[in-house]
Amino acid sequence: MHLASNALNGTIPSEIGLMTSLEDLALDDNALTGTIASEIGVMTSLINLYLYSNDLTGTIPSEIGLMTSLEIIYLDSNDLTGSIPSEIGLMTSLEIIYLGGNALTGSIPSEIGLMTSLEIIYLGGNALTGTIPSEIGLLTSLEYLYLIENELTGSIPSEIGLLTSLLSYDIC
Repeated sequence: MHLASNALNGTIPSEIGLMTSLEDLALDDNALTGTIASEIGVMTSLINLYLYSNDLTGTIPSEIGLMTSLEIIYLDSNDLTGSIPSEIGLMTSLEIIYLGGNALTGSIPSEIGLMTSLEIIYLGGNALTGTIPSEIGLLTSLEYLYLIENELTGSIPSEIGLLTSLLSYDIC
């Protein structure tokens, strides 16, 4: 379902979770408000999820981890808050994750190391704290890593040297 770049407003109805055979959901670049309903987690056939450039608020529901077929997720440029749920590590088919330009807090979950298909991580422009997890070194397919404009502390983990596919990174 592609409804991107329209003038849609209002909330994303929780009934969207009933579309269990849907593979692509593109609602990006609209004026959608409200939260991402936990019912989105039952959309287990979904491969691509584009919700970026809206006015979505609230947290990323932990049920998102149930979406194990998901390969691409864009939730950037919204007003999402709270932490990145650790259940995100269950999304082992995920190749691209964009969560930047929100107001996410807390640390980067160590479970990110379970997402070995990841090629692109963009978490820039949030308020993430803590250290960069050493488990990031397990992401041997990673090509792009962007953690800029956060409040991360500590040292760069030596395991980052294991990212032999890395083409570009910005962590400062």
